[in-house]
Amino acid sequence: MISALLYDDPHTVGPFRILARLGGGGMGTVFLARSADGRTVAVKTLHTRLAADTTLRTRFRLEADAARVIGSEHGAAVVDADPQAPTPWLATEYVLGPPLDVAVEGGGPLPEPAVRALGAALAAGLEQLHRSEVVHRDLKPSNVLVTAQGPRIIDFGIARAFGDEHLTNVGSAMGTPAFMSPEQAAGLEHAAAGDVFALAGVLVFAATGIGPFGGGAPTDLLYRVRYSEPDLGQVPESLRPLLVRCLAKDPAQRPSITELRTALGAVGGVPGDRRGFADLLPDAVLREIARRSDEVWREPPHRLPPPVPAEAPAARPASASGVSRRRLLAVSGGALLGGGLLGGGGWALFGGSGGGGGGGTKKDAVDRPKPPAALWSTALWCPDSGGEVMTVGRNLVMRAGIVLCGINAESGQGTWQANIEETWRSATDGTRVYGLRGYKDAASLAVCEVAQTDGELGKPLVELSAFTGKEQYNQLLCVVDGVAYLVAKAASGERWYLVAADLGTGKERWRSPVDGPPMNGLQAQAAPPALGGTVVGSRVVLCGNPADDSKFLGLSVHDKDTGRQLWRLSVTFAGTAPSRLVTDDRNIYVGAEDLTARRISDGELEWVVGMKGGSGNSGGEERRYSMPVVQDGVVYCTDGDQGLIAVDALSGTMNWQEKGLSGRKSTRDAAPAIGKRYAYCADDKGVRAIDLQAHKAVWTYEATPVVLTADSKGGRLYVRQEKRTIALPLA
Repeated sequence: MISALLYDDPHTVGPFRILARLGGGGMGTVFLARSADGRTVAVKTLHTRLAADTTLRTRFRLEADAARVIGSEHGAAVVDADPQAPTPWLATEYVLGPPLDVAVEGGGPLPEPAVRALGAALAAGLEQLHRSEVVHRDLKPSNVLVTAQGPRIIDFGIARAFGDEHLTNVGSAMGTPAFMSPEQAAGLEHAAAGDVFALAGVLVFAATGIGPFGGGAPTDLLYRVRYSEPDLGQVPESLRPLLVRCLAKDPAQRPSITELRTALGAVGGVPGDRRGFADLLPDAVLREIARRSDEVWREPPHRLPPPVPAEAPAARPASASGVSRRRLLAVSGGALLGGGLLGGGGWALFGGSGGGGGGGTKKDAVDRPKPPAALWSTALWCPDSGGEVMTVGRNLVMRAGIVLCGINAESGQGTWQANIEETWRSATDGTRVYGLRGYKDAASLAVCEVAQTDGELGKPLVELSAFTGKEQYNQLLCVVDGVAYLVAKAASGERWYLVAADLGTGKERWRSPVDGPPMNGLQAQAAPPALGGTVVGSRVVLCGNPADDSKFLGLSVHDKDTGRQLWRLSVTFAGTAPSRLVTDDRNIYVGAEDLTARRISDGELEWVVGMKGGSGNSGGEERRYSMPVVQDGVVYCTDGDQGLIAVDALSGTMNWQEKGLSGRKSTRDAAPAIGKRYAYCADDKGVRAIDLQAHKAVWTYEATPVVLTADSKGGRLYVRQEKRTIALPLA
């Protein structure tokens, strides 16, 4: 998709004038560009910071060589390239067509004749590649462009010659797990037969919208690719025998690429013939091709301006050390509901003690902002995960130990308790509170409303007999517009589903298969299937819960009206998994080793900040960036122990970074909270208030914060500690 250039993007690359962005990722950026004679091209550049890596520079050169081998009939013709430039670049023709995964998302699975024609053309392209003793090694739907004249194969970033182990050693697996060959997944040689296996997986996706081995964490996918049988239940019956042969675990049992091309046939009966390919495509795909053809000749979007530099603050408080605090890890089995007096909290100026004995002038002490007094404080145990404060009507709901509690927002007094032990079995739509019926004696799955007078569960609003009610890890993800979205286990068998249930009619709307609770070896972990789920526009976004030893998060997006899975992928993640999804109407945001934005539309990276080794300091932690929060088009999170950063949500451009911070250890599991005047961050000395104009911390409220929640409408900042919750005025 065409998007605006960033302020620091190049104006030219080689002889080409840069017009717009087409995409980008961890390795480089792809631009839309035009030559002096008016030819439109796609220019791929390697990130400047990676250009010194000789291995990556060599791989970039080999990618250009492989693109030349496959040529313009089956790929994107190479127009020019300079892999030796300070910033290596490769210019190819601009192919007018969406990637196969986008085409299937927009138009649904392809009809069988289109799948056959697609497969025959792709096989012909791979055949040409193999004749030059080159294997692709990363054939997947996103690397196949669908044009009116036929498919094109792109992205040869890990292609290599037969038997060449210099860039990818035997024993290491590179590629995309969902479409790897078993030998590639095992770190062994991936020869031409491996491309046959991958092509079969692409055809299964084209015919069904799902890969042959499903989705989930890369470790799970690699296991299924190596040891499990592919799921071809939705593949047209006439194609199954051929694809079963192609997906054989033993490379010797697979047909050659030439046999596959011949067996698939093509339009007109001539293998590789592309005439009439457009007639086989769904109307939605043809409309997308036409839209892209029109878009490329329109005036490109204006380049984004640079961030506005901040004015220096009037005063610079002196830095002083504070008392280091540590979060206790034990979680109580109950909850204490109380109100009343402030306890366990206080305040300390960011720049020194309140007594003014640190060398500052008396005027400094008068002018320096002070932390506000607490509005109320109440004894409530905060769980390790799911401790955010929820606003329901004019009051509050929060987890406290093993119960769900109603809290009076004005006084902090408890008003009710509901015996819903697990954090994942309740949700609110902002007006009402809902919970799943207890699993110890429930035959079927039921969603009930929680009475905000006494915490009792009312009669089921929806009861789903197709799902067992006795499963502890059934989840109520969210309730939106009268529809409850759940992850639940079927009453028979071991299958799990994402389910939409209409609370008005009491009936199931749809279900879609998903992974069950995370596994570690043969034992299920004490965790539900998903970390969280939410509805964004016409889509349901789901984040899978990783096993204790997993470093991957599974993300998937489903159509809100039908439940059809639109895309699914796994992303690496360091440190504690996030307690909730962070989204706006465009992207999913994750803070870990990097701060990333992934498009909800297709799962592709929109931008990356950090790149595992930028200027930030991880503070000795595996995870560098904190859990983010997005507000008014800006993503906020802490960068290591260097303080708060503000990033433009659309472009990933750094707006500003906190100044003058030292001697503080950020609480990476706690997202910042944003008010009108201040942003609030949790660290080892308390809650730090950062002036949004001066970009400096101005005061610290002494506490041991676990979760911060900003209620802009109510004007409150809720600070949840392990054993106490405090309400502060939100400025």
